[in-house]
Amino acid sequence: MNNDDFGRKLDAIVAILKLVYYEQLDAARTRIRGDKIYDAILDSTKDWTAAAKVQATAAKKGSARSTTSRKIVELIELGLLEKKGGGKTIEYRTTGLI
Repeated sequence: MNNDDFGRKLDAIVAILKLVYYEQLDAARTRIRGDKIYDAILDSTKDWTAAAKVQATAAKKGSARSTTSRKIVELIELGLLEKKGGGKTIEYRTTGLI
């Protein structure tokens, strides 16, 4: 099996799981997207986005830096946000799960 086949099989598994857990994912999407800070973070990270830009976007919604940092960690732990880099080069990207 080559990498393309492996990738297609993983995509099929993800699609099946999304169908099976549709109601739970929809409830989580509604709850998380209902929070203006979570929503701003996810909307601003459709592609790899510098941490400073994510913080600035959340600040425009009235979020303190510490609150935004906590919410970013929560989104990563939920598997809704990815992180790469370190220090001043940290970037985030939504996983697209919700």
